[in-house]
Amino acid sequence: MGEIEVYRPFVTKIFNRYSRVTDASISLILSISKVQHLKKEQMLLEIGKTSKQKHILYSGAIVSYFISDKGDLYHKNIFLKNDFVGSTVSALISEPSNFALKAIEDSILVSIDHKKYRELIDKHTDLKNFYISYLENNWVIDKEKREIDIVLKDADERYLDFIKTHPEIEKQVPLHYIASHLGITPTQLSRIRKKIKKNTHNQHM
Repeated sequence: MGEIEVYRPFVTKIFNRYSRVTDASISLILSISKVQHLKKEQMLLEIGKTSKQKHILYSGAIVSYFISDKGDLYHKNIFLKNDFVGSTVSALISEPSNFALKAIEDSILVSIDHKKYRELIDKHTDLKNFYISYLENNWVIDKEKREIDIVLKDADERYLDFIKTHPEIEKQVPLHYIASHLGITPTQLSRIRKKIKKNTHNQHM
């Protein structure tokens, strides 16, 4: 199995974070997986290409983005260590992806063959339970929370929540990606950061 076996503890931890998966099932997952090393700015998936893999980010950072009809680029998501990465819709319906995935720093991913992964889910109850739990947490609970936050919370609150969840992200990800992820402009983010820094300074005086 080669290099992929080194990542067994990592893959086990990620899957068990959602639902208990047996060692035998982890071995099956590893048997349909490979390790990918991406350099900064290297593409993981290009717009118009069909996604055939599901990835787990071991290290580094990946961003997703799409381009409007007018040619404007919009960042969709930021993926960090331990995140699942991929164009799920593209992989599910075997159609070209509407967005791209790009490494914004050197990254290592465990890449799982999506078609074989779905076959394993159909055959193994523990993997099916994992899949249901993962979908519920990431495509229902987290998605709904983010949608509500965008409506009910101002940009300052969204930024503070984001930084609380990802305390080291500003050292890792350029600020314009963070701004786009939060649905604000880089100028707005700069103002928010200055205001928070000033308030923190005043509190410690």
